[in-house]
Amino acid sequence: MKKINKYSYPYHWALQGFWKYAYEKPLSYFSPLLEKEDVVLDIGCGDGKLTSLIAPLVKKVIGVDHQEFPLNMAKLILKNHKVSNVEFIKEDGSNLKFEKDYFDKVICYDVIEHIPSENVDNFINNITKTLKKDGFLLLTTPNRKELKNRIFGHKLIDKHYYEYEYKELKNMFSRDYKNVRILGSYLPLIPLPKIEHFANIFPFRIFFKFMVDIGKNHPRLSRTLILIAQKK
Repeated sequence: MKKINKYSYPYHWALQGFWKYAYEKPLSYFSPLLEKEDVVLDIGCGDGKLTSLIAPLVKKVIGVDHQEFPLNMAKLILKNHKVSNVEFIKEDGSNLKFEKDYFDKVICYDVIEHIPSENVDNFINNITKTLKKDGFLLLTTPNRKELKNRIFGHKLIDKHYYEYEYKELKNMFSRDYKNVRILGSYLPLIPLPKIEHFANIFPFRIFFKFMVDIGKNHPRLSRTLILIAQKK
């Protein structure tokens, strides 16, 4: 059965405090690689929040998503924000119709876990095909073996087909990519269920932001895996 992460409202734009910080942190590790003349593909762009963060750093961003509703929201919001170097296209990430070697950079935020396992190879091949030689990919995904899951057990959420762990993710991209790095984001030093209820309460939010930062060097235990790789 097809699983769809339906958008009821532009929720990425509503993130505040700790949640906003955690959402944007992976991009901060990738942004030094972005150049003013880059054309960037944002796969699974949803409501366009991430697209809006990339846009000021590059020449153009094309956001693709298979759902029309979030794309319409993205167009409306970015038009209101007067962001002009973006384009949104309704398209499935597993069936990209762009020319070969078209993009300088590709960004894929929390998408691969929504792809059925039997289609993942095709999904990665599509990304690789559209990326220029020596171009960079940023991909994020939940870590199946994060610290909390090791303690309390892993439970796959309904809208995901599969969640990866460090070694799996690295091996999937080792064939067509070089300089493959995997960083982490958000290492819960107090791994208790629903502890994030306190994440936006002062002074706890300072500690929670710190946990986001220290995840960088502890990807195997962090909640989010961040893959940065260069096409061979």
